[in-house]
Amino acid sequence: MKTEKNQIAGLDYILTGTIMKRYGPCGKRGCCCADDKKNWHGPYYIWTRKENKKTITKCLSEAQARFCRKAIKNMRKLRTKIEKWKRESSKAIEKWTQPVK
Repeated sequence: MKTEKNQIAGLDYILTGTIMKRYGPCGKRGCCCADDKKNWHGPYYIWTRKENKKTITKCLSEAQARFCRKAIKNMRKLRTKIEKWKRESSKAIEKWTQPVK
């Protein structure tokens, strides 16, 4: 359990959500992107997450997207480690308790 605590303490920023890389047309008349998907603009990096039952969407730079991907990965690690910590805690409590008669 000590290892899990140390690994949790060692995590940097954490975020929830998804990062998407998108391409798309601009909508301007006469732009080459209207004729062919190969000419679509982008990439655009989009971060989507839920907060208070609402979907929040933000456009990011490539550097911001890399940072957010790492923070999302850290959040997944954190959840996994907390679940393991909970299981270990339950096992420890089970050892200490006696059945009630």
